[in-house]
Amino acid sequence: MLRVVILVALVAACRAAQLDVVDTLRDLHNVTSLLSLLDQAGLINTLKSGGPFTILAPTDAAFAKIPSADLQALTGDSNMLQNALKYHVLNGMIYDFDLRTGEHIASINGHQVRVYTSSQGKYFFNQAEVVGTEIQASNGVIFLIDEVLNVPEGTILDILKNPDYNLTQFANLVHRVGYDRLFDSVASNGRYTLFVPSDAAFAALPASFVSRLATSITYARYLTDYHTHVGTMHASSLAKDGHIVTKYRGHLIALTHDQDTGEALLNSVGHVTLADIEAENGIVHVISHVLIPSTLAPIVG
Repeated sequence: MLRVVILVALVAACRAAQLDVVDTLRDLHNVTSLLSLLDQAGLINTLKSGGPFTILAPTDAAFAKIPSADLQALTGDSNMLQNALKYHVLNGMIYDFDLRTGEHIASINGHQVRVYTSSQGKYFFNQAEVVGTEIQASNGVIFLIDEVLNVPEGTILDILKNPDYNLTQFANLVHRVGYDRLFDSVASNGRYTLFVPSDAAFAALPASFVSRLATSITYARYLTDYHTHVGTMHASSLAKDGHIVTKYRGHLIALTHDQDTGEALLNSVGHVTLADIEAENGIVHVISHVLIPSTLAPIVG
């Protein structure tokens, strides 16, 4: 009897090893949305015959989180759909032991995916947690993830200038202090996370303070640096109380959480109103308040 069980297990293992990444996905039964979109985008044959690949496969539950209007817009644009799906495909076979916090891995369409690991042994690709790991196929490895990854929307500077996000006031500060090139560069290894107050947040400031920012490059730089973290922090990195190190040396952002909702709070007042806007050179989070470093507090009044 034991021999029969072993033989069955070996046959199953050999069969699994012979399946390509597409057929392996088909055997999983919880990635039907992904498979349907891969077929619609004409990528099935590429994934079956090419490789080796590492597939970051959003589950059906991950796709269910996307608003229906956004999903319809995605599926209605073939180029956008292909670009989004290719962002979930990495070159080569990548395993758990290859993953290091802070590293960046190129997708097959040339964008960077960021890796995070936690002390609890969890893995994240960008904002998505790995919920199924190292599923092996003949031409690749599959990681199941709980979120659909957001394709980078250009550089950080591109995002700041995108009128859809209403970040004009902060973009003006960036320009004033000479950071346009810094936040527009993808050539270096520099990566940044910006906590960007909306235009409405700036409108709530005293007019006298806004005027001082407009006339003092030093004050403008203090404020810009205080909203900038060197490195990448997706929303999943904001899950615990602590402090965020900023580009303004010696000035930290206090990270706490609302006791009722669990929502992250920056300096006890700032809410993240739009998280994880992907850039080629970092991350942008839109926040509800302008954060004031201690050096500028007397000026605000």
